[in-house]
Amino acid sequence: MESLKNWIYHIDINNLLKIFDMQIAIGIVIIFFIFRTIFSRCIIKLFYIFTKNKKHAKESSMYKPLNTFFAFLGIYIAIRILPVSKQILYNLNKIFKIIVIFYITKAITTLVYEESFVLKKILKRSNNKAVDVFICKIVRSIIWIIFIFIVIDELGYNLSGLFAGLGIASAAVALAAQDLVKSLISGITILTDKPFVIGDWIEIGEYQGSVIDISVRSTRIKSQNNTVITIPNSIVTTSYVINWNRLTSRRFDCTLNLSLDTTSEQIKKIVSQIRVLLENNPKVIEETVQVSFNEISSFSSDIKIFLFVRETEYVKFLKVKQNILCSLLQLIEKENIDLAYPTQTLYLKKVEIEES
Repeated sequence: MESLKNWIYHIDINNLLKIFDMQIAIGIVIIFFIFRTIFSRCIIKLFYIFTKNKKHAKESSMYKPLNTFFAFLGIYIAIRILPVSKQILYNLNKIFKIIVIFYITKAITTLVYEESFVLKKILKRSNNKAVDVFICKIVRSIIWIIFIFIVIDELGYNLSGLFAGLGIASAAVALAAQDLVKSLISGITILTDKPFVIGDWIEIGEYQGSVIDISVRSTRIKSQNNTVITIPNSIVTTSYVINWNRLTSRRFDCTLNLSLDTTSEQIKKIVSQIRVLLENNPKVIEETVQVSFNEISSFSSDIKIFLFVRETEYVKFLKVKQNILCSLLQLIEKENIDLAYPTQTLYLKKVEIEES
């Protein structure tokens, strides 16, 4: 009995408290790591109650940032419980505050996209997806810049001196990045003037293809052979741009070179038949059809055909063009008329050479 009393007397209460605090800290970390997914889902579900969005919590862009934040929160609370020095606590508070600001910023930026309910009311009048994407990029960039300045202020740096330094540096950067600035200004011009949108088939100088992306610096198009071409916006605004998707119809014209053996009656008849054939074609705009005996050349009698078709998509237009040409050939074959081709007649003159 006396030995038990001596053992109890020699026990260090402070060591027991440290062990107890350590156990509590480990328990808090374990609890937060186990239940962080539940915490994240609860917050996201509460958030979506107000937005009337039934999307699953794990599909939310806020899920991963919240999940990581709760893990850091558990570690922070655990360290606060442990008996650490004031300097460590001060540094810990600074780090945790920066982490909190970072994840709040990240959560806000994940909500800034063109389909988010936050921006739908702002962007509801915009019919240009590229403009919506551009606005979202600008807003996200501004949010991250604000975050950087807040962190710099938290670390104790003087922002006024920083701004003065940035003023001098920005002048040097502006001189070195003139082309980049031109492209940025040109990108804003493209997004506001809307000469084309994503999905349009355009022609810029010697390049043509479908627009797949419009950014503030460049425009990317996919050509017919599936290669992606990146064109700086400064070049786009200084070159001619043909937007084939803005067409309401496409032009078709050709010249039939008939043989010189074709009689005038046959020419009149074939001109009349071609006109009727084209006007009855559902893809042809009837009032645009022009068929005329146009010229007699050195080797052919030429019939000029001019019209517009309703198909604006290039591949479909090629099919309509093929059908028209095939029907013209069938009509010419039916009338037993030959097509002409360039010929030359060579005359040989016989010269008699007298014997000397």
